[in-house]
Amino acid sequence: MNHIDDTKQRLLDASRKLFADNGFDGASVRAITRRAGANLGAVTYHFGSKENLYAAVLEQLFARLADQVTAAAAQPHPARLRLEAIVHAFFAFFEQYPEAPRLMIRHLASAGAPPQAAARQFRRLPETIMAVVRQGQAGGEFRDVEPLLATFTLASQAVWFAVIRRTIAAMTGLPLDRPEMAAAMERHIIDVVGRTLEPAKAPA
Repeated sequence: MNHIDDTKQRLLDASRKLFADNGFDGASVRAITRRAGANLGAVTYHFGSKENLYAAVLEQLFARLADQVTAAAAQPHPARLRLEAIVHAFFAFFEQYPEAPRLMIRHLASAGAPPQAAARQFRRLPETIMAVVRQGQAGGEFRDVEPLLATFTLASQAVWFAVIRRTIAAMTGLPLDRPEMAAAMERHIIDVVGRTLEPAKAPA
């Protein structure tokens, strides 16, 4: 990675954390460049504007999540095991980027739909998961349910747990922020989705 690319990535990493903590308006260009160890004009040089930097942060974040989910879905395993791998990919992603849920919630609360480039990356998620569900149905592994609803069940539980776990832990004292609870929730989601998709048993 050359110096220019390194500076650009440092700006993305720094602003991702600051946008998550403070929102778009609360994350100043001065704070971003200071955290990135870059000069004050670096945002304009590499991205053109703070708005473009924000869009690039969302695009990269969603692309990384989509890449991990796509890799899990591409494993040479039965559909049930690939869905388990997808659930694990969500949890691994939020462990790697703990600021991601806060950034997503802040964006949805303040701006609605993400920028077009970020939305394209985000759309890869349901498309990938629905494809695995359909493949499992075609192979007789899964019952005939609406793939979109099964996808929503899987993804929404994983994302919601990542969003609320630390807040609920702080408010109630419940140990949701502990690593073992994340592992337990991952197993729970896999069990729920598996039972939802399990083919109906033939009458005895």
